[in-house]
Amino acid sequence: MKKSRKQEWICWLTGLAPLVISLCCLPSLPEKIPTHWNFAGEVDQYSGRWFALFLPLMTLGCNVLFVLLPKLDPKRENYEKFGHAYGVFRVLFNLFMLVVNGVTLYSAYRPGELPVGRIIPAAVGILLCVIGNYMPKFRHNYFVGIRTPWTLASETVWYKTHRLGGVCSIVGGLIIAVTPFFLPEPALAAMLIAAMIVMVMVPTVCSYFLFCKEKKTHED
Repeated sequence: MKKSRKQEWICWLTGLAPLVISLCCLPSLPEKIPTHWNFAGEVDQYSGRWFALFLPLMTLGCNVLFVLLPKLDPKRENYEKFGHAYGVFRVLFNLFMLVVNGVTLYSAYRPGELPVGRIIPAAVGILLCVIGNYMPKFRHNYFVGIRTPWTLASETVWYKTHRLGGVCSIVGGLIIAVTPFFLPEPALAAMLIAAMIVMVMVPTVCSYFLFCKEKKTHED
């Protein structure tokens, strides 16, 4: 895979950072820490302090999977064509998890100080925007990208769908990142759900029609 040793180090350092931070904070954390917020940014669920290790361990486990999946994929040779984009995706995922973990720890020490209802959607939106920028570079595979029966059946449909999916991800990411700063809670929930549905459904439906069009062209 075309990925530098430096990028691999960055992947693992960002993947381990949440665990190191949580282990350092664990002895001084309160007995109960916030682990879930509603759309208004209010805590609606608490867990024991050991839950502070759950997200970091999940992040580390995902990084192990990120290394194994290209080796298991029947189209493993295609990862060579988008190694850099795949590495960027891994780092972005790690940074997002680092933000979520940081919000959890900070809120455990200083409850109610962070505008969680804005920070997390903004982080999700930024993540989607950057992924959308790299999405057209993803090549045909079974684990990463928009995997519908029609994109997996045709590399041409895969490419066109990911170009469209990249645009949808960027636009949807911007909406998700910005709307929490302007909309009230009821409208915010509806807007975020609608944005996610459109981001998923538009590329999925289009991949079907692109496949049908390609099939018809071959038959003619």
